[in-house]
Amino acid sequence: MKKRNIQYAFTMANIDDKIHTVGLWSTFHAFLKDHYRLHPAKNLKVYCSKIPKPTSGWQRAQRYQENDVAFIIYTGASLYATRAKSVRDTWVSRVTNSYFLGSKPYPSLPITVIENTGEDYQSNTKKIFYGLELIYRKQQTIHPSKRHKWYLLVGCDTYVNVPHLLKQLDPYNFTQPYFIGGSIGEGICYHKNGTSYNSLFVGGNTAHIFSAALVEELYPHLSVYVQSIWPQPNHSAAGASDVALSCLIFSLGYNMTILPGLWRRSPNGIIKEFGLRATLKVKEPSSWHYIHPAQMIDLDEFYAYQYVDRLKNDQNWYELVDFIHLFIGTHYETLRKHQPNDTEKLVRTYR
Repeated sequence: MKKRNIQYAFTMANIDDKIHTVGLWSTFHAFLKDHYRLHPAKNLKVYCSKIPKPTSGWQRAQRYQENDVAFIIYTGASLYATRAKSVRDTWVSRVTNSYFLGSKPYPSLPITVIENTGEDYQSNTKKIFYGLELIYRKQQTIHPSKRHKWYLLVGCDTYVNVPHLLKQLDPYNFTQPYFIGGSIGEGICYHKNGTSYNSLFVGGNTAHIFSAALVEELYPHLSVYVQSIWPQPNHSAAGASDVALSCLIFSLGYNMTILPGLWRRSPNGIIKEFGLRATLKVKEPSSWHYIHPAQMIDLDEFYAYQYVDRLKNDQNWYELVDFIHLFIGTHYETLRKHQPNDTEKLVRTYR
């Protein structure tokens, strides 16, 4: 788990000092006006016709903050340097609690190592079941007020818009068992005796979101289910982790909640599948799937501009400054992660 403790580079003026405060905001507003679109980001223009682009009227989540959520990303060693790093350097850089599930450690990624799971597609099921069990078990050692309220599970080719996600979770109480996703499929579940039956499942190609109450109910069953009930490696169903999770949850008597905007494809893929009108109808989508590492950066930059533009147009200076603080702090955190561990051997000593 990653915890952030960023010291801001500057301190805001005293809000009680009205003259100083008005001057501060006036100067800041003038700066934004003068420097609006200093960097045009021409490579982002292709998204303007494919992704909803509200320009004002932003309302932040009221019930949850980003540090209420555990962001769990399952990945593999062959993807650490590409897909996993692009996730780490973009949307994950601005969250407090992130876990990368893999079977091997990696120097510049905070990998939660799930041993003896392998590195092929079929390994994802065990990584996810054992990883969720491990994370929940560690949560029991800390004070209840500091524990995760939600667990979000995605692959390392998924882009998550965290502010949008938090708004979608607003209506739901984490103390109740919720299994949330964005798409439905048909699969095969298995009984302990090996017999099978048809069932719906929540597609993991969007995102799986579990309330803390649901994870508490799943915890005693995770290892048993993946070891004794779900088909083992070399079976065609072994790697279907989304089907396995759905089958376990449904077998315990819980239902699914499907929300719009947890997209199972990239913007181009969703437009091709559902059409442009349906894609643009969801004004604040929470996730996109099948995102190339380069596109991960593009989407993050696109949404950063969009967020700043909306806050500026709403004259929501407090939230805008909060985001600037966060963005600057995490930007330099990320740059430091790209530095070699032993720079003394690589850099000449100056006197």
